[in-house]
Amino acid sequence: MKQNKIHKIVMGTVICSNLIYAGTLSHEKITHMVSKIKEERVGISLIKLNDTANPFILYVLPKKEVKTEVAKMKLAKKEIVYGLKAIMNNRVFINGEWYKEGDRLGDYKIGNITTSSVLLKGSKGNKTLSLKKKNIFNVNKGKK
Repeated sequence: MKQNKIHKIVMGTVICSNLIYAGTLSHEKITHMVSKIKEERVGISLIKLNDTANPFILYVLPKKEVKTEVAKMKLAKKEIVYGLKAIMNNRVFINGEWYKEGDRLGDYKIGNITTSSVLLKGSKGNKTLSLKKKNIFNVNKGKK
């Protein structure tokens, strides 16, 4: 219903603006504007273009600075945050996707799945994702 109201307001504005501005443009003015658009336009000559300095300057860092920049880039690399939202039928819902034990999730492999958590196994260590207490409930018993 709200969209219908907005639609009516927009359409009313368009119609009113057409009525207001329609009288300001005569047939002659429109014809003149169209003829100006049709005129061939000439850009910069090739001679002037070749004499123009390149605006794209290539800056080469000394080797020592390159290593520093690479180190800064590695430090700036953000760790991905994984959010466990649901567990059902030995499957977990993490960051909008369903996974089962053994599936790959980035640098991790999905490990043991319990009723309230999942183990992520990685080469740099393991992480456990847990459901928040308010999200855990038993269908037969209601919320815990």
